[in-house]
Amino acid sequence: MVPEPTLEGFLRDLSLRIGAGIVVIGIFFGLGYLNRTDFFGLSELLGNQSVFFGSAFLLVGIAALGWMIIQRYRT
Repeated sequence: MVPEPTLEGFLRDLSLRIGAGIVVIGIFFGLGYLNRTDFFGLSELLGNQSVFFGSAFLLVGIAALGWMIIQRYRT
């Protein structure tokens, strides 16, 4: 049986979704900043669009995996 929806549950879910969106956008902006400032010569690699998006999605996947591990041991 599905529990009755509450305002508290809705706000918690909304805040988690907004937080996840901020993390994803932050990863893309962070990689763009690293590309623009040539941090450790990474602009050669990140200048390629495929490598940029591939590394961004890899970092998003690592963040998601880390979140799932934290949630598993938290309960």
